[in-house]
Amino acid sequence: MVVDRPKYVRRPDRQPHFFSFLSLILAPALAFAGLVAFSIAPASAAVPPCAGTGGAMQIVAHTDDDLLFLSPDFMRDIQAKRCVQTVFTTAGEAGEGAAYWKSLEAGIRASYSKMAGVSDSWTTSDAGVPNRPLTMQTLNGAPNISVVFMRLPDGFPNGDGSAAYNDQSILKLWDGRLSSIRPVDNAATFTKSQFQTALNRLVANFQPTTFRTQDWTGNFNSPYDHSDHWATAKFAQLATRSYTGPHTSLAYDAYVIDEYPQNVTGAELTTKVDTFVRFADFDMYICSSPGEGCPDSPYDEWLKRQYITAIEWVGNAAKSAGTTVTASSQKATAQSPEKARDGYAWGAPMDAKREWVTAGEKAGSWIQYDFSPTRTINSVTLFDRPLLTDQVTGGNLLFSDGSTVTVPALPNNGSGLTINFPAKTVSSVRMNITSVSSTTTNAGLAEFEAYLGTDNVAPVVTATPPGGTYAVGQSITLTANETATIYYTTDGSNPTTASSKYASPIPLNGPMTLKYFAVDGANNSSAVATQTYSTGPDITKPVVTANPVGGAYAAGTTITLSANEPAEIRYTTDGTDPLTAGLLYSAPITFNGPGPMTLKYFAKDTAGNTSDVATQTYSIPPDTTAPVVTANPTGRALASGATITLTANETGAAIYYTTDGSTPTATESASNIKYSTPIVMGNSTLTLKYIGVDTAGNTSSVGTQTYTVPVAGPPSAHDFNDDGRADVLAADTAGNLYLYPGNGAGGLSPRQLALAAPAWSSNTDTITPGDFNSDGKPDLLARSGDVLWFYPGDGAGSFGARKQVSTGWSTMTQLFSPGDFSGDGIPDFMGRRSNGDLRLYEGNGAGGQRTPYTVGWGWGVMNAIFSTGDFNSDGKADVLARRTDTGALWLYPGNGSGGWLQWTQIGTGWGTRTALAGPRDLDGDGKNDVVGRIGDTLWLYPGSGSGTLSNVPPVSLGSGWQAMKVIA
Repeated sequence: MVVDRPKYVRRPDRQPHFFSFLSLILAPALAFAGLVAFSIAPASAAVPPCAGTGGAMQIVAHTDDDLLFLSPDFMRDIQAKRCVQTVFTTAGEAGEGAAYWKSLEAGIRASYSKMAGVSDSWTTSDAGVPNRPLTMQTLNGAPNISVVFMRLPDGFPNGDGSAAYNDQSILKLWDGRLSSIRPVDNAATFTKSQFQTALNRLVANFQPTTFRTQDWTGNFNSPYDHSDHWATAKFAQLATRSYTGPHTSLAYDAYVIDEYPQNVTGAELTTKVDTFVRFADFDMYICSSPGEGCPDSPYDEWLKRQYITAIEWVGNAAKSAGTTVTASSQKATAQSPEKARDGYAWGAPMDAKREWVTAGEKAGSWIQYDFSPTRTINSVTLFDRPLLTDQVTGGNLLFSDGSTVTVPALPNNGSGLTINFPAKTVSSVRMNITSVSSTTTNAGLAEFEAYLGTDNVAPVVTATPPGGTYAVGQSITLTANETATIYYTTDGSNPTTASSKYASPIPLNGPMTLKYFAVDGANNSSAVATQTYSTGPDITKPVVTANPVGGAYAAGTTITLSANEPAEIRYTTDGTDPLTAGLLYSAPITFNGPGPMTLKYFAKDTAGNTSDVATQTYSIPPDTTAPVVTANPTGRALASGATITLTANETGAAIYYTTDGSTPTATESASNIKYSTPIVMGNSTLTLKYIGVDTAGNTSSVGTQTYTVPVAGPPSAHDFNDDGRADVLAADTAGNLYLYPGNGAGGLSPRQLALAAPAWSSNTDTITPGDFNSDGKPDLLARSGDVLWFYPGDGAGSFGARKQVSTGWSTMTQLFSPGDFSGDGIPDFMGRRSNGDLRLYEGNGAGGQRTPYTVGWGWGVMNAIFSTGDFNSDGKADVLARRTDTGALWLYPGNGSGGWLQWTQIGTGWGTRTALAGPRDLDGDGKNDVVGRIGDTLWLYPGSGSGTLSNVPPVSLGSGWQAMKVIA
């Protein structure tokens, strides 16, 4: 992980003094929006939602941390209707008032409602912490979802807190600088012990099998993070350790994840972004900068990623010493059965190396844990691979004692499914996959957790057949759902442990009152059950049950048929009469669609009694949602040869487009093109119109994007006198601007006066963007106080009369130009704000600028930022920067479209240079170079052309440079 680089801070623009007036304007509106967007029912008594069902619990610092850093994991749980509860420790209010933090809470409720697909209506109850009133809110349309707000003050990244709340922070509570802390709603204060106890109780009430929080490793300065994140995670880690029920605890990374490869893509990324944008409707400081889009930086990068830093297990037999794992097959070494117990419930498409995958197996595949010594387990949690095309739709758990537990279809998005059963002390458990979806190519699991437990559940005994009239000689069997001893009587008396032990079927020779109960290995005793039998002809029809019953289901759903007594079941799936054409039922029936399936079935028992024919109809829910097509990039100035991609949010959707302004249709023609490859920008304006048509025939609305080709000059070669060689510019304190012509071999010719004093006396920054007004000659930009000026080049080493570009530049601490950073063919420039964020100002091709947007945060750690154009020879503009603390020089490669590739350190010891500049290719070898001033001498540092400095010694460009206040 790279840590020696500019770091993000949490919404650095969110400062009370800057936004105080804006807050006064927006707060009432936000508060009103919060009131009308949802409804909350009155408080009721504490009822922990779905406790003990194997749910997922999150404890995070701020209202949005879960949306940014713990998603899509917890989002999958909500989509799969798993029990989910999130506890927010702070109000995240950034020192502002109640209207703001209440709006953030409304944003969480709205975003959770959106994920669940229900209306934004909540019921309020007590969270169940003794002697501490805490509000829990439960989503009415999805009672498996709840939130708890603890509302401690926001501590800010450094943990100092805000003056508005007496400089309190959760970090100070953790490290002892505060003996107590008061929530922003003026509720009773928490001591450290009281706060920990409250969290412990919330976890114990919920009884999660999956627990998530933020990064508890290291400290909040290494790796860089928000103090609230880290302190919350430390409290949460102790809370989950205090809970002895079986569960897996996961710590999620935060601010630094933008440094890692993107691993959230496709439909999950779209849903994650859409959810966050819904939250942003309630946070006036997100997506508030004109021209930056929504979500803006750095949120757009965080949303593309999710990373876990640490995992702890409590009670997972899969992780116990002596446990081994085997499987029927594995697709690759990186997808071995070991990956089913690594704690990462991810898998493809996020990370295909964190899942168990079979080698092309489907139904019939298996994975097994062997325990030595034996283990007592009472539940498992299964995570299917989060790959929509591959789904386990049925299975069973087979234990070493021969017993089985049915496994229904697993959620198809990678969420966990917990299956509880009476505790079994066994030497092995096998997950048998008995059915998969029709699109499955490789069955597998992302995680298979087997939880240790204490058996306190009584066995269940079943008599087959049940009481009734049967022929003499009918055998009656007694079976328990776990290993147990069954005691029974046949004379109507109540059985005890001194009664007969069941060992073999009981024959029916006359009227009989059968009573029975069972005792398992943990001494749990079932209640006494009674069945009454009489002899005579068996005239009782069997009863057949279909599971699930008819309805709308996804393709791949399996249907089981079962009879209430020994019987032969026959069925048809085409609506014909099963009495004459029925197939013998022996295994679950798979419904594959796409059309409806009419299932008819009956049963015949051993006495020849035939049940009535029953009918169930299964269908696939109709798809009525049109696809959404996205163009990347959206309409703008775009260089000739650049490409435009179109993507749909539904698999299999076809995209049709036109480039002549006509309206596209779903019929392919010469002008109405079916999209298959990126569209190449030509040499003239392009009006792109497009639609998406999914496999159900739903057609999207027409999207339109207009692209123009900029009239741009050649890429900047830093050649101001048009001799084909790069030059250096420098200004002295008197206000003279000089041109030092390059000789094309790494040296400088005698200087020439480019502009006489006092032309440059008030300018503090000289920016060399290249041809900024599209006249074929390189130009200059310069800042003087609060004004940015444009100086058109004359191509002969001098510059024309300046023109004002814009004002408001006094907040910038550095200005420079990498050339064309956005990829539209027009040179751009960049500025660093005093708060450390980096802004890109695209040129408009006519000597002016477009609306700026942020391309980086936390650049205040750099004391020199400059560019030498394309430094790594990939055809895209790059940026170089020197850290203040270490003097290290870093390369930040551009991606050609206004973003970044992976940054690298390219040098150390650069702190001795009092000026740095990038005059492009000064030595004429086709590779861009760097110049730096040490003392009175200017040195040339040749570039290697591959993103590093050449290993040749630096070359002196002469002395006398100490007198220059600006070198460019």
